[in-house]
Amino acid sequence: MLPRRLSLNRWTLWRMAGRSFFIQAGWNFQKMQNLGFAYALTPVLRSLYPSRLTRAKAVKRHLEFFVSHPYCAAVILGVVARLEEQSVETGALNSTEVNRLKVGMMGPLAALGDTLFWATLKPLLAFLGSVWILLAWARGSEWIWLGPVLFLSIFSLLHLSVRLGGLWFGYFRGLEIIQDLRRLNPQRLAQQLGLFTALAAGISAAMLFHQRVGGGAAIGGAGNSALLAAIATLVALGLRRGISVNRIVYLLATVAVLAAYLFKLG
Repeated sequence: MLPRRLSLNRWTLWRMAGRSFFIQAGWNFQKMQNLGFAYALTPVLRSLYPSRLTRAKAVKRHLEFFVSHPYCAAVILGVVARLEEQSVETGALNSTEVNRLKVGMMGPLAALGDTLFWATLKPLLAFLGSVWILLAWARGSEWIWLGPVLFLSIFSLLHLSVRLGGLWFGYFRGLEIIQDLRRLNPQRLAQQLGLFTALAAGISAAMLFHQRVGGGAAIGGAGNSALLAAIATLVALGLRRGISVNRIVYLLATVAVLAAYLFKLG
């Protein structure tokens, strides 16, 4: 059941949601995302603190060090907005406790965002988009452009859902969101997505192995098998040297697109 709103209205929260997209615009080496966080929270503070002096003190309070995943930071914004509201209306929390809770959520949500988006979802979707490109090229299809479009569309849908939905979810749940995150078990979710990535890679490799190119030459022929083995070896060496999975996937996708057009034009 959603808690009763006290002072904040939907327009204020939507303004905060819009500003959350600029949380890294004022990134700095000293306090990281503090400027962006304070900028996003300003509509809430302006609504809660009519006095200019009190509002200035509240903004200054949120200019302390802050860094988290840019997508998951919206959840923290929602929770902090709820806590600031409760602090003004009921005095249940003081400003020190609000900042302490904000700092306590930074690390876990940063790890969650890095694991789910940078280490799992982004490589997975980029890989699936690359496979679409390879299959479309092998079949001589004109829909080869759909691979990057699918990647960008699905990834954008997911991160926008976390940004916007996470802010509202954090506001309505308040401190109860800590228990929600524990029940979510993000480590297990990331592990399952990683296994799905490996499964998708195996299925895609089998499909490419049996796919035919125009003229009847099979990708699984001797020359092409050697090429696939060389690519796999280079990928393995890249991983051993610490090259990120994202860079490897993007490099393979670029090579696939170039190869598709070169072979087609040739």
